[in-house]
Amino acid sequence: MKLLKKSTLASLVGAAALTAAGAANATIVVGGENGYEFSVDGNINQFYTYADSDNGGADNSEVANGLLPTFFGFNVAMPEINGLKVAARVSISPSTNNYSTENGGNGSGSMEQREAFATVDGSFGQVLLGKALGVYSANNILLDQTLYGVGATTGESGTTTLGRIGYGYDYANWRSQIRYTTPDMNGFKAAVAIVDAEDDFGFDNIADGGTASSRFEDDPRFEASLSYASSFDGGSVKFWLDGMTQEVTGNFNGVRRSVDSNAYTLGGQVLFSGFELVAAYYDNEGVGDLGGLDRVSAYDANGNERDGDGYYVQGGYNFAGTTWLKVSYGESTLDQTSDEKTGLATTIAAGSVDTRSMTTVGIYHDVTANLKLVAEYSQMETEFHGTDSDEDTDVLSLGGFISW
Repeated sequence: MKLLKKSTLASLVGAAALTAAGAANATIVVGGENGYEFSVDGNINQFYTYADSDNGGADNSEVANGLLPTFFGFNVAMPEINGLKVAARVSISPSTNNYSTENGGNGSGSMEQREAFATVDGSFGQVLLGKALGVYSANNILLDQTLYGVGATTGESGTTTLGRIGYGYDYANWRSQIRYTTPDMNGFKAAVAIVDAEDDFGFDNIADGGTASSRFEDDPRFEASLSYASSFDGGSVKFWLDGMTQEVTGNFNGVRRSVDSNAYTLGGQVLFSGFELVAAYYDNEGVGDLGGLDRVSAYDANGNERDGDGYYVQGGYNFAGTTWLKVSYGESTLDQTSDEKTGLATTIAAGSVDTRSMTTVGIYHDVTANLKLVAEYSQMETEFHGTDSDEDTDVLSLGGFISW
């Protein structure tokens, strides 16, 4: 038997999102003479977070995890046969939060299952089967500094905080899918996925005055990505263009109709001599508020899709190879439909939100390969359609990660 120690939490996130073979990215690997390898990896993160609202809203003090929940991953890599490498990964993601009964919980925390997938690699590229982070907008969240912090909050957290989701990009989410990724072609890679469509929970209930009606996924969701990565003396670059489309049928004011969700995002990262610059832009329709987490706001009461767009920019510098100082700004805008503007459809749920923006400054220090300390400050602002009032919240977070 052999025991190998490899990288840190970045390996876990990279394995989950970029779908490399699980054991190849694991922190602890145990192998046998038959060529099979079993590995485990994970993290526990915890923060003290204080949110101060200056618009009359309640201030909030909380001890909880940040944007990432706890991860505990199990990986199996099988011996290469006829040029094929087969691997699998299953992880569990228990939250450290109390997740109180006020938020619909039972006071004992929350358990998520975000990953359960297998991969087949060969000279043709890679096929992934199962549940993993989506293709669309994956790079946006993976390169966001708040991935290792807290970012935006909504008061008392459920399972995790928001990070910058809905404050500069759409959420990639964890999706059941069949994905094909090409081999590296001089720095270029493409990925296409057929994905289980996302139910637009709740919109039909609102449109029918509270009476539940059936939702149908007429077609699967499709996601695709084209990326380019290259390194040079003292640095590296990465660029990406992602897109997604789906169609769901529901009832709106007693009329059954199909509604669409379409989006694209493009962005890039440059690393050079300790400096980092990240910038990304997105445009969507029928996605909704908070990066798609609030699907009710994706449509008006008549089933017309709302348009949205947004961006974020991020800069940072790495001191001595162990400490990142980063600052970022991002915003997301959600337009009213023409029916809402003319009064033919009433604004529903979070559809009154116009713009969400956030500035974040953070220090991320690696004490060791397994211990990261984080200090983060964010200033959130929400503006609304039809009023000059807004909501401003300051968020201070102190905590960190233990990873293996």
